[in-house]
Amino acid sequence: MARARSRGLALLVLTDHDTVSGFAEAAAAAPSHCGLEVRCGIEINTRPGDNVHVLGYGIRRGDCGLLARLSEFRERRLMRVRMIVENLRKLGLELSVDEVRGESHETLGRPHVADAMIRKGIARSRQEAFNRYLARGRPAYVEAMGPSLEEALALIREAGGFSSLAHPQTVKDLGPLKDWVRLGLEGLEVHYAGHSPAERKRFADIAASLGLLATGGSDYHGPGSGREGELGVDMPDEDYGRFMERLQRCG
Repeated sequence: MARARSRGLALLVLTDHDTVSGFAEAAAAAPSHCGLEVRCGIEINTRPGDNVHVLGYGIRRGDCGLLARLSEFRERRLMRVRMIVENLRKLGLELSVDEVRGESHETLGRPHVADAMIRKGIARSRQEAFNRYLARGRPAYVEAMGPSLEEALALIREAGGFSSLAHPQTVKDLGPLKDWVRLGLEGLEVHYAGHSPAERKRFADIAASLGLLATGGSDYHGPGSGREGELGVDMPDEDYGRFMERLQRCG
């Protein structure tokens, strides 16, 4: 929260993967940094076939249906981690699920496996762990077990929020985008920290052509994550105004 305020952010939406458990701590830290509005969101990883990340904004974080499904998603993630650890053990690399659990209180994923590998001296960085063992096509890789895109969109909508497609430059095929809009997708992450000016223009044009909100995010994952660059992104007033108007209608 202090970093967000020093950066001059007006709005921070916490969008952890498959959990909203961090929001209470974030909200409690915010009042000492006046002028910063803090909201609860979510990021949901969908299964292979869809294989995209969906951001949810304006959700009711206490929604019983939302919490039950997120718990299910985290269990699937744990199952995947167990399979990855078993693959590593077959390669002669000693790592336990408990050691991976020590890297996160809630949601587990490949980055946490990588961090545990670093602690054990198996890899020197997350990038090395992914390149040698955890990326698709590498010996310890296991496919994601998340929900379908349609399920993710419905879950966000039923929890009172609206959805946006995260970091679209990582999506190999945007051909089905019109179909995703018909399923309820409302936004496209145009103002993404990793986008070049040309990419921002390209995705802004796509969003405009489909009537989607142009959302923005830094994809900040914290120190040591490899995604600890500048927190927050700048958005044009028009896009920010449309986003805030939609956010105020949530709940």
